[in-house]
Amino acid sequence: MKKEKIDLFYGALLHDIGKVIQRATGERKKHALVGADWFDEITDNQVISDQIRYHMANYQSDKLSNDHLAYITYIADNIASGVDRRQSNEESDEDASAKIWDTYTNQADIFNVFGAQTDKRYFKPTVLNLKSEPNFASATYEPFSKGDYAAIATRIKNELAEFEFNQAQIDSLLNLFEATLSFVPSSTNTKEIADISLAEHSRLTAAFALAIYDHLEDKGRHNYKEDLFTKASAFYEEEAFLLASFDLSGIQDFIYNIATSGAAKQLKARSLYLDFMSEYIADSLLDKLGLNRANLLYVGGGHAYFVLANTEKTVETLVQFEKDFNQFLLANFQTRLYVAFGWGSFAAKDIMSELNSPESYRQVYQKASRMISEKKISRYDYQTLMLLNRGGKSSERECEICHSVENLVSYHDQKVCDICRGLYQFSKEIAHDHFIITENGGLPIGPNACLKGVAFEKLSHEEFSRVYVKNDYKAGTVKATLVFVGDYQFTTIDKYADLSKNENKLGIKRLAVVRLDVDDLGAAFMAGFSQQGNGQYSTLSRSATFSRSMSLFFKVFINQFASDKKLSIIYAGGDDVFAIGSWQDIIAFTVELRQNFIIWTNGKLTLSAGIGLFADKTPISLMAHQTGELEEAAKDNGNDNKKDSISLFSTDYTFKFDQFITNIYDDKLEQIRYFFNHQDERGKNFIYKLIELLRNYESEEKMNVARLAYYLTRLEELTDKEERDKFKQFKKLFFKWYTNNESDRKEAELALLLYVYEIRKD
Repeated sequence: MKKEKIDLFYGALLHDIGKVIQRATGERKKHALVGADWFDEITDNQVISDQIRYHMANYQSDKLSNDHLAYITYIADNIASGVDRRQSNEESDEDASAKIWDTYTNQADIFNVFGAQTDKRYFKPTVLNLKSEPNFASATYEPFSKGDYAAIATRIKNELAEFEFNQAQIDSLLNLFEATLSFVPSSTNTKEIADISLAEHSRLTAAFALAIYDHLEDKGRHNYKEDLFTKASAFYEEEAFLLASFDLSGIQDFIYNIATSGAAKQLKARSLYLDFMSEYIADSLLDKLGLNRANLLYVGGGHAYFVLANTEKTVETLVQFEKDFNQFLLANFQTRLYVAFGWGSFAAKDIMSELNSPESYRQVYQKASRMISEKKISRYDYQTLMLLNRGGKSSERECEICHSVENLVSYHDQKVCDICRGLYQFSKEIAHDHFIITENGGLPIGPNACLKGVAFEKLSHEEFSRVYVKNDYKAGTVKATLVFVGDYQFTTIDKYADLSKNENKLGIKRLAVVRLDVDDLGAAFMAGFSQQGNGQYSTLSRSATFSRSMSLFFKVFINQFASDKKLSIIYAGGDDVFAIGSWQDIIAFTVELRQNFIIWTNGKLTLSAGIGLFADKTPISLMAHQTGELEEAAKDNGNDNKKDSISLFSTDYTFKFDQFITNIYDDKLEQIRYFFNHQDERGKNFIYKLIELLRNYESEEKMNVARLAYYLTRLEELTDKEERDKFKQFKKLFFKWYTNNESDRKEAELALLLYVYEIRKD
């Protein structure tokens, strides 16, 4: 990236830093002036300083040349905000009205304007700490103080004091802004909704600034004052941008469709490998375009979105990059993995709340989506298909892990392909927090690029082009790209079945797998902000904030929900999860995750889950397949189209989530435990008779009711005298469950079954 673009990035990202300083000091003058003066105390980069000082329409200066970068930052700020800002005053002007500005307001929840119902929830004033409990939004209004802002300002200044403002430190500053400004509102105008963070707004401003620069540079237009200030309204109409996206196909099959031998050791490594492949695809493309991760709106689950310049060079780069990367995938994975890119042009007016419509906003995304869909239908050209069909198998044997027939080698008494051999080594490295991209010596991840996990203290001994760090902000200490990864692991997979037994060696020796994902996330992403305010909340900044919110939940905080539970998170994409562990802990984890998700989204989104129960030697591919079928059963549950369900062990046990949690997990199962824990073996044997009666209710209804009365009477006789009063309550309760309705009977059946699994001697 050339020096001018680097300065543009820093100026655009830092353009609103004055808001933090003025809120910390109470200084009553324009934030642009406050920010520039503050920046001048740190370094003497005049180009960056001028962008901060002159990014506002009412504070332009005649001393600025027509090609000054401040004009790009000015209009990029407007586009990122979604409004054409031409008001003369702001929160700290001398004449600013307290009725309009609420300087210390805390940030509103993005879900307040999501869906049909308007809500009022707020985040606590804090920094983003990936290791602490999630900052759940609530109805409690707790404004910032000057001290809160002073602490943030001090942290940023201390970090920037060590900055050289070069290309190598771009990701570090993005990390720093995300860590400190994720819960700082960009605007405190009471006439607006303060649900966009200063971190997100600043990042998006930088993204648009770089795209605008490339667009105008391509056309040889350097009179920025005329194009972007004097005639700004015309530029809003110009299709200067591309929304680009990619979809990495084959992820599920690559992770799960592997043979038994060596599968367990590789399972987590495979998932993490594809996480990093998506990150690497995004970063490699941005490098070729002379951009950075500010232009990356979202990456996760094999998908990504970018804001790029609408130029022939950009399109040519996208086409060539897609071709080159698919050649790498074909050479290493045959047809198992495939990446498709899509893009569509748009004008600023299409994504600005003052100018767009919900339909025009959706069309921006639909252009890219349609192109991807078309490519996935016809992946390969004629020449590639001929090449694939030419020689058949190159070996008479298959890889014992993934069944590939290409490039087989001997490794640990197995015949494996190059990739599976690399995954063996990578599986030993995944405990590290730092991962490097190097030209050789690791797991192939792209053309002439390899992935390798490295201990932090050994980084200085390695040669690499990029370093990633998991779930930790390393601004300043190491020039690393932060990636979110759901990677909690209690122990190795082969131990979970044994861990399902309690301290008394009771319980069925089984492990469980859960697969879950968010219901109708695609539709929500496209139209979730269009239902209120005549679509005025459909903005790119909200879509980006929404995506970031999903990533935080499913890739970072999910590790906390799993904490201390006997399970491993194998895969956690942007909205879907695959975890394996002791069956009791998998159920507990699923319940906790779902309940936290409802809080996180304020009930605006739901998820559905399937939980399968398996012997410890079951092939991974079979567990994944059967649990996937349970997940689909959950999504097909009911006629209300709301999904929000869980299917456990069998499609027969499919319930709405609230029904399972409230009626079974927290109620019936507890009631059954309370009584049967006081029974001896003879008493507990009656559980199987009760289950049988529940299952056969319809066959001989009257006779079965009589049998139930008999069994319950026998249980009462077996119950110790001091416990009989308690049992009479249970007897009455169970009889009610049995005779009430089919739903109660099915709930009672599953509750009894769960209890049997808890106490069975296997």
